[in-house]
Amino acid sequence: MERQNFNTGNQKMVTLLMGSPRRNGSTRLLLNEAERALHDKGISTQGIFLDELTIHDCRGCHQCKTENNSRCTVQDDMQQVYRMMESSGGLIIAAPVYFGYVPAMTKAWLDRLVPYLGTDLSPRFPVHCPVSFIFVQNMPDPTLFEPALQSFAGWVAKTGMSVGEIMIATDCESGVKPPVSERPELMEEAYAIGTNLLG
Repeated sequence: MERQNFNTGNQKMVTLLMGSPRRNGSTRLLLNEAERALHDKGISTQGIFLDELTIHDCRGCHQCKTENNSRCTVQDDMQQVYRMMESSGGLIIAAPVYFGYVPAMTKAWLDRLVPYLGTDLSPRFPVHCPVSFIFVQNMPDPTLFEPALQSFAGWVAKTGMSVGEIMIATDCESGVKPPVSERPELMEEAYAIGTNLLG
């Protein structure tokens, strides 16, 4: 998931946000497959591996809502993430399900999107940005955590990003259940996430 350089003319690259602490688990394998589809279309990518970044929790200070400031004032790695997202033509977020929701690092990223919401919850993301999601869980029932995952995607949409596809990969557990690389239906669905992101 390293940054790739393709000749895409004026087309912006897609940012891949990895929300699992496991570098080579099921979530990463599916995100790689979505990335492969983007590369097959000649679209370049840049990766964000949240577990290697320092992203503090939102402090609820509302400094991003003051008259002369529309940015988060917390100076950490999220400042670079903001720049990467705003320069992107699209975004794919991949995260496992831990205890019924995304991991803490992914929730911290979501909380730090507050600058992209007005005080009346109006969207403030500065550019058009389609976003799709890959969620990975070990339980076989795809509806089990669906309300929470839909809520997560819904709050991303509140910023003004345009939500596209939401994939929930079920019955996945590295080292315990068959790897996703041996489950063609999941690999094909992840590939489609990349294929369809930008239309």
